[in-house]
Amino acid sequence: MPPARRAVRKTIARFLLRVGIQMGRSARRAGVSFSALVLTSALVRADGYQPSYVSGPSSFSWTGMYIGYQSGGASGESRVSDPFGVPIFGDKIHTPGPFVGGVIGYNWQKGSTLFGVEADANWADFDGTNTCFAFSGFFISSNCRAHTDALGTLTTRLGVATGPAGRSLLYVKGGAAWEDTSLDTTAGGGVGTPTSSASTTKWGWMAGAGVDHALSGRWSVKAEYDYLAFGHNNITTPVSFLQTVPPNPFFVPVPGVPAKASEDIHVFKVGLNYHLGGASVADSDWGSGSIKDGPYARIPGTEFEFGARYLYGWSRFQKDLGIAGLGASTLRSRLTYDGMNTNGGELFARLDTRQNFMVKGLLGFGSASNGQLNDEDWLLAASLPYSNTLSKVDDRIAYGTVDAGYDWLRGSGSKVASFVGYSILNQNMKAFGCTQIANPFSDCVPPIPTSVLGITEKDTWQAVRLGSGVDFFVLPRVKVGADAAYLPYVWFDGTDNHVLRTLVSPEDGHGQGVQVDLMVSYAFTDQFSLGVGGRYWAMWTTSGEANFGGSGLIIPQRIAVEQAAVLVQGSYKFGESCCSGPLK
Repeated sequence: MPPARRAVRKTIARFLLRVGIQMGRSARRAGVSFSALVLTSALVRADGYQPSYVSGPSSFSWTGMYIGYQSGGASGESRVSDPFGVPIFGDKIHTPGPFVGGVIGYNWQKGSTLFGVEADANWADFDGTNTCFAFSGFFISSNCRAHTDALGTLTTRLGVATGPAGRSLLYVKGGAAWEDTSLDTTAGGGVGTPTSSASTTKWGWMAGAGVDHALSGRWSVKAEYDYLAFGHNNITTPVSFLQTVPPNPFFVPVPGVPAKASEDIHVFKVGLNYHLGGASVADSDWGSGSIKDGPYARIPGTEFEFGARYLYGWSRFQKDLGIAGLGASTLRSRLTYDGMNTNGGELFARLDTRQNFMVKGLLGFGSASNGQLNDEDWLLAASLPYSNTLSKVDDRIAYGTVDAGYDWLRGSGSKVASFVGYSILNQNMKAFGCTQIANPFSDCVPPIPTSVLGITEKDTWQAVRLGSGVDFFVLPRVKVGADAAYLPYVWFDGTDNHVLRTLVSPEDGHGQGVQVDLMVSYAFTDQFSLGVGGRYWAMWTTSGEANFGGSGLIIPQRIAVEQAAVLVQGSYKFGESCCSGPLK
């Protein structure tokens, strides 16, 4: 068919479709209700009609006030100064966790440039532990626990509206940040459990970047990354003891002295905003502002997408062994597997039905051979205040997730879904060799070569996932996909085998976690796309124990695992065209 005739037919078809939509709007003015579930965002339709954008309306206006809901996950790191000397190990505390909160802001747009101000406040549950003040093997160092239960920001935003009709907003932001945080320090070994605690509201600064995408004249969905940095606050070390004539059990008390603590937090969030004003420029094309009244609506069909990913990641596993009757905060031992750089792969798939129910999942594996284990002990004998041995670690992981949910909004150019699912992670770590780095009167003197297997740790983490997912084209053929899942129920089962001591200890516990994923992909055709993204998964127990040596001696434990990765993927899609709507 000649190009001119094809263009005329395309114009007539769009006109007839537009007339049909406008005529049907009067029968569909029931609007859309919004429901913000804890840690999920969902758009509830008034009827069964689904929006899809086959071509753009007049330019969308971002000017005006907006309010919104957001949730996601974070990875923090608290750093503690050591007033006694250069530390052997520790003084950095990982604090992963979930958050949920609200946001309010105002935008001014001129042309494609946007300037805005924004404030948010969030409930948070970031928590972690590590060793502090371990400057000598003859000093009883401490267990430090950092916790954040609220945080927020006050920022300015600078962005550019892009894509069809200016419906996508790419922005950077910066400004002030605050958090409510605490740091507890407890001397190891149960020496009277002397504890020092400091709680404070800290101020700092933040910088971030994100993308906001208009779903209608009033609603938009976002994905955002922020970096928050907080300055120093004063703390006091707990009262502890120093061995004066090693290895004889003679100790002198060391009073608490001033120290400092600071913190950085990496935050990933997904959110949904409602724009109170400024969208009237586009209302004639976008309808009254309800999501279902978007232009050129039609019901999408069944879609199936599958693909494969390569991942390069980092992994960390830690368990704190407390003292019976004193809990897991007063340590007898700690094992920290760290620096495990994983190479692996995974398969994934997603099915979206005509009725808007969705099922998705992934199955993956990975291995690492360059990690290390720090095995710490406190006062295992009267003459051993602190011991720290270093071993080489190999790691193998296998994991999977499966989710079922509903696409509250679904068109050829965007999806907003809530889901419930299941996650499993199997981890098999092997520690080889042993070198003492703290106390020459303790274990592994002389060193044990790395050809000798010393410890194995085989674990299974299972969890329930409650999450939100968004997918939208931010530019022609460029799609952003993001998932944020809160894990309210986590079950842990493991086995610690100290091979050289013939000491096998079954372990179990339960707790919570968070899992966030982000992918940016480019559609080379309607079916085939390539993408790159990132992932952060963290789980930890709030109650756990070990049957020490299978003897019936129950030891309280806190266990935590973190997995972070860079992902490269290729995918293929059947069904509804991936590139209709905003791409043409």
